[in-house]
Amino acid sequence: MKIDLLISLLAEKWKSGDRSCVSLLSKNKLNGEKKAMSIVDEQVSETLQSERVTAAPEQSTNQEKGSAGVALLRITLGFIILATWWSNVTSDPNFYSAEGLRGFFDWVFLSAEEGGNGASFTAIGSLFDSIDDAGLLGAVGFAQTVMEFLIGVGLLFGIGTRFFSALATAFFAGLFLTYFGGEEWIGTYILLIAASITTFLSWGGRTFGVDRAIAAVRGDSPGKLIW
Repeated sequence: MKIDLLISLLAEKWKSGDRSCVSLLSKNKLNGEKKAMSIVDEQVSETLQSERVTAAPEQSTNQEKGSAGVALLRITLGFIILATWWSNVTSDPNFYSAEGLRGFFDWVFLSAEEGGNGASFTAIGSLFDSIDDAGLLGAVGFAQTVMEFLIGVGLLFGIGTRFFSALATAFFAGLFLTYFGGEEWIGTYILLIAASITTFLSWGGRTFGVDRAIAAVRGDSPGKLIW
């Protein structure tokens, strides 16, 4: 509305022979251009500031992922799992076979008086019997061999740490239930479960691990559940 009024006034002055409107128009045009440039500069500044504010928390979050302490915990877990796996494979090549697992579980649930562990959580024994009756014990043993090896390597080198630390948590929880109520001190597995959960929650592979390099190139994994 103000612009229309100004144009009307300038037109009347032009018709009446007053040429001062030209300088006035030029002045207003120049002021308008300056104002427009000022608005653009303000918008650019606001955009850059917004990008800096948005990027700062993300950068800070990435820096907070992982630590030297958690990396040491992860490496220790990986070493324990690999060392145990290697000991099982070399001391008894048939340990992960159907026959080897059957002998292991027989010992686990055999009473302490008869030289066994004397575990009391019978649900694990029933699950084992069901698998054995279905003829799947050999396949389970092979899967167990591969799984333990991959978990150990993943944790030792910090590759897919979140995924493998979650598997390690489930693995140690299974051992806790298997040995529960027997002669084996299950406190060991409580500590290992806690260490695995800590590694998962603290992004254990982001320090001294391959996951750090992967995340730098590809960002977080889908669902943040792998690295």
